[in-house]
Amino acid sequence: MSTYEQFFSDITTFAPFPYQARLGTEAWPSLLDVPTGLGKTAAVVIAWLHKRLTDDGDTGRRLVYCLPTRVLVDQTRLAAEAWVKAAAPRFRDAGRAAPSVHVLRGGELDERWQGEPESEAILIGTQDMLLSRALNRGFAMSPSRWPMHFAWLNNDAFWVFDEIQLMGVGVETSAQLQAFRDGWGVEGPSRSLWMSATVGAGQLATVDHPAPSGGFPRHTLLAEDRALDRVLERTQAKKRVILSELALGSSKKADEAAHLEALANEVATAHEERGGLTLVILNSVKRARGLRALLSKKVVELGLIHSRFRAPDRRVQEAMLAGEADRVVVATQAIEAGVDVSARTLFTELAPWPSMIQRIGRCNRYGKEAQAEVRVVDLRVEDDDALALPYDPAAMLQARGLLHDLGDDASPARLSAISFSPPVVVRPVVRRRDLLQLFDTTPDLFGNDVDVSRFIRDDQDTDVQVFWRSFEGTPAAELPGPGHGELCAVSIGAARDLVEKKLKSKRAKAKGEATKRLWAYAWDRTRGEWARVERPHPGQVLLLHVSAGGYDPELGFTGELRGDVPAVQPAEPSPRSDADQLAGDARSQGERWVELSAHLEHVEAEARELSARLDVSAADVLGRAGRWHDVGKAHPEWQRKIVQPAVDAGQPPPTPDGVWAKSPHRLRPPSGARKYLRHELASALAWLTHAPDEEPDRALIAYLLAAHHGKVRMAIRSGPQEEPAPDGRLFAHGIWDGDELPSVRQPAGASVPPTTLRLHLMQLGAGSWRELSIGLLEQHGPFRLAWLESALRAADWRASRKETEGAYDE
Repeated sequence: MSTYEQFFSDITTFAPFPYQARLGTEAWPSLLDVPTGLGKTAAVVIAWLHKRLTDDGDTGRRLVYCLPTRVLVDQTRLAAEAWVKAAAPRFRDAGRAAPSVHVLRGGELDERWQGEPESEAILIGTQDMLLSRALNRGFAMSPSRWPMHFAWLNNDAFWVFDEIQLMGVGVETSAQLQAFRDGWGVEGPSRSLWMSATVGAGQLATVDHPAPSGGFPRHTLLAEDRALDRVLERTQAKKRVILSELALGSSKKADEAAHLEALANEVATAHEERGGLTLVILNSVKRARGLRALLSKKVVELGLIHSRFRAPDRRVQEAMLAGEADRVVVATQAIEAGVDVSARTLFTELAPWPSMIQRIGRCNRYGKEAQAEVRVVDLRVEDDDALALPYDPAAMLQARGLLHDLGDDASPARLSAISFSPPVVVRPVVRRRDLLQLFDTTPDLFGNDVDVSRFIRDDQDTDVQVFWRSFEGTPAAELPGPGHGELCAVSIGAARDLVEKKLKSKRAKAKGEATKRLWAYAWDRTRGEWARVERPHPGQVLLLHVSAGGYDPELGFTGELRGDVPAVQPAEPSPRSDADQLAGDARSQGERWVELSAHLEHVEAEARELSARLDVSAADVLGRAGRWHDVGKAHPEWQRKIVQPAVDAGQPPPTPDGVWAKSPHRLRPPSGARKYLRHELASALAWLTHAPDEEPDRALIAYLLAAHHGKVRMAIRSGPQEEPAPDGRLFAHGIWDGDELPSVRQPAGASVPPTTLRLHLMQLGAGSWRELSIGLLEQHGPFRLAWLESALRAADWRASRKETEGAYDE
């Protein structure tokens, strides 16, 4: 047994298939084309672990595992955690920490991996959460964190896209992003692997990511794999195909209701005769809910799985899949890909051919059932195009023809023999100019951000996230943001129907306080408050009062305004809403007073140490940026905020005349203070005042100083609610032109002389901040520039954490 085969066996407790062994020892391909049930996830994760251990120069230190649906996320996480735990002794023997495993999803604040870019990590999430972050517009997360996730996901990262046949436009976007990384350059190896049991390379050949002359490198089963009994058992697994006599011919409400009643009878009869797990996959959440309601009168053990559940409720439903009793589970396409389940009987509506293959793969997955059966329910899309939703009618008609060619044998071997060419679909493609535009995270004058949903999912699939809370009147600014367990994904169409029609109609009949509870709210980071939403947009996080309804724990999101929604208390701490307002400065709130000079010294040291661990050439730039990063906290207005008043704690500063970087109480601007003051802008202005013009890194360090909180980056402009400066002076982010910054002590006895802050660079034209930042973007590229600002930010985090822990105390 080879070294790698032994490693694989030790981690998984079983010997690898030959293709898995080859993947761990050969160069990474672009495509992994392997039938379902043969361990693609294990093949990739364990190969990554081994290549990281052996310092493979083509394998990034972050494994980014991208999935099409939420159903797969926790399953993948549990498997990855088990494999990492088994591999941990190998990493310890090599003098290294084992990789950490994290799920990236809305409503969670997991800082560990973000603050340790030198550590190996496995990051798992859906295409919504991961691709939006890779485009610098992370859905359901703090905008000030966007640049950091953009940096870590595009540099030193190995992307794996699983079940790409279900990702739609996300495939083209992933290919374009890889082309941009190759073109602009990154810190650390960054590559992508696309995989599926029905992989198609056509979508990968995009305008900036053309297929190489010999085609994309592909890894698949060879003769030695196909000859194995374990492989034969799966690839020859018998599944009888029956075309049901039922067919839905109209999307009219009455016709659909009659059809579901007949389908419920057929499902119940088949389940009673055959037992085991009966899985029913329908194309719409609405029909799945309707069938579940009818079956509840006919079946005892019954589950419902779709993508419109809150996480705790979804887990209850998913547990039905792993049971042993005779049971029926009604599902949507959320269950198609990679779910480790094997049904004795499968009912499925007609769907595009790649989806049909995935659904059939959920039946007799491991070849253990002697009488497995697949029943296909036709949809007459030629008579009613609406029946095809969320799919294209042409793709449905093509699948119907291929089913007739298939006959009654749906074994994987037979399916692989069917010749299939996907219909040509024209999709929006993210281009270089789009990514450069997205690098600027400044909201427009109305507080809105660029919508990237068209690059992440096909139009009809874009989502918002909704959570329910109980509050009096309008929600207070202090109301925390949502935890992951509170969030429910809702299609943009359903969200708009709820907010713009149903809630609006109910508000018209309500009075007083009841009216306020019938609005949808979203966090306005410019104003630092919960604002009413008239029209939802994709990627938004909406707050509803529990009395607004729209959700049932057993059915998921219904959109029906009947009954209160049970509130969920998140198991994890919720991120505070005010941490993301432009005036927020949560990281200056600790457990002790820290002098500014000491904090500058600590961050410089952490930046240099981090650079050494990452073995990058930017150590001096990052070190000097650390020395200057918080010089702006000496601004009299900022010092007034940190010292007066000392709310939430009675502990005064150790010395009355000190200059402080951190305080042990919550910061609230005193009466009359400048609400939107950003100390990092003052730091950048001070640096530009004192750095010589011939300093080669003058512009870069200025940008890093301004950007290290993610709130002042490509643009400097006045906020819509900001108090103007007197005498018509320029003002932005709480800084007034002509403000005086006192002298600041720096590490090693150095100091910054008193500084008059000038804001002329916020004006357009030569020498402007806009010109400076665009020049840096052209010089370094978006990925490396984001990496630099995020490295400084991580150093600041580490120093702040150690200060809180007392690690620098003598």
